[in-house]
Amino acid sequence: MRGISCLVAVILVAGCYGCDPGWVDIEGSCYMFHMSTAMPWSDARAFCQESGADLAKVIDSNVHRAFWEYIHTYGLSGSFWLGASDEAVEGDWLWVFDNTRVEKGTNYWALRTTVLGGYQLEPSGGSQENCLALDEGRKHYFNDAACETSYHPICMK
Repeated sequence: MRGISCLVAVILVAGCYGCDPGWVDIEGSCYMFHMSTAMPWSDARAFCQESGADLAKVIDSNVHRAFWEYIHTYGLSGSFWLGASDEAVEGDWLWVFDNTRVEKGTNYWALRTTVLGGYQLEPSGGSQENCLALDEGRKHYFNDAACETSYHPICMK
């Protein structure tokens, strides 16, 4: 009986300290997929900050896979802003959450076809595409996109 009481207590405590309503726990952080409005990257970041959060950082492959599963399980459509940019220094992608580098050449980045029929790993947009997105057209892999494009924010706290 004591074991059952402890189990109930653990479940209650976990429920009390979980994520706020509308947020989902993924790998120990709380995320919100804001679907009601798409917006440019800077507006998406401001929206997240108003919620006491910032645009999401993909910490590891488990988080990336969990995002993909969440998007597809719940039938979310569209592309999503993440919290990284190379606006300060072209080609130097940094997470705004903690100013750490985004790994390039990893399995997170999308492939795009070239004019000659080959493939090139993103990011590929040069100075015209400075904000990081999970691109619906690229099966929600990383893609550099024009910051003025309207996508849905994923917030993290």
